[in-house]
Amino acid sequence: MSEYTITTFLETAIYPLFDLTDTEEQILRSETKIVTLNKESLLIKENMIANDLFFIDRGLIRSFYHKDYREINTEFFFENDFFTALTSFLTGEKTRLNFQCLEPSEIIVIPKALIDNLLLQDQKWHLLLNRILKKEFIKKCRRESSFLLCDSNERYLSFLEQFPLSESRIPLFHIASYLGISPETLSRIRSKKINQIDISQVHKI
Repeated sequence: MSEYTITTFLETAIYPLFDLTDTEEQILRSETKIVTLNKESLLIKENMIANDLFFIDRGLIRSFYHKDYREINTEFFFENDFFTALTSFLTGEKTRLNFQCLEPSEIIVIPKALIDNLLLQDQKWHLLLNRILKKEFIKKCRRESSFLLCDSNERYLSFLEQFPLSESRIPLFHIASYLGISPETLSRIRSKKINQIDISQVHKI
C-alpha cells in the first residue's frame, strides 16, 4: 500500500474518531493492504465467511442476493464508506450476500483478526465499530421504512436524496432492483416530472 493511501485512510476514517499510538499506526500500516479491482470483480461471494472489513478509497460497490435466477440489490457503497457482510463478519457464519465492484476500485482491506486484536488492547476501537454499525443500521431502517410507507415515486426520490449523483454512476437496472421495481417502471418515473414529496417521515423512523 502506498504511504499516501494509508495516510489518507487514517486521516479520513480513524483520526476523526481517536488518536493512534505509534504502535497502533505501525500495525495498521503493516497489516492492512490495498487491492485494485476491475469493474465487476467480486470481493465477497455467497457462502463465504466475511473475514475482512473493507474501506473504499476509490470506486463503487453493490451488495446483492441471488434469488430465482435474479440479482436483488440491497445496498450501494461509495468512496470513504466501510463495508462488509456484517452478519457474517460478526457471527462467523457464511453469508448469502455478494459484493461486487460497479467501477474500477481501490479497496483497503482490514483483517477481522486485526480488528479483534485492537479491540482487546483498547476500548477506543469500539468507536470505529459502533460508527460503522450505526451508519448501516440507519440505512437499513430508512430503506425498510421506504418500502412500508412510500410508493415507487417516493422511494426513487428518497434514493436520489440518499445517493446524490448516483444516476451518473449506477446503471438504472441496478437502481430499479434496489428500489424493488422493474426497469420499465423506473424509466416511466424518470420520464415524467415528479413533484418533490415530503419524505421526512421516512427519515424519522
